[in-house]
Amino acid sequence: MKKVIYSITKLGKIENTKVTGIGYITDEDLITANVSKTGKPYIRIFPCVKNCHPVMNSTDEFKGAYYEIVEYNERDIEVNYYIWFKLAK
Repeated sequence: MKKVIYSITKLGKIENTKVTGIGYITDEDLITANVSKTGKPYIRIFPCVKNCHPVMNSTDEFKGAYYEIVEYNERDIEVNYYIWFKLAK
């Protein structure tokens, strides 16, 4: 696993939610540690590394988009994320 600095923006109809921090990447996943609104810690895994590409004119910086289908009020909806990360030194 490699240590990274990340930024994840969750796109919504009303507002966009941005989360930043330090996480880890494997060959396929971005692993982040977060705290819920109720104060409980949890780990989130985004299988998005294969969808990310290098940022032009920079080294060790990657960005991409990721989406997932979740059930909400007995309906399936698509949730979109913009992901950026940079390898930490």
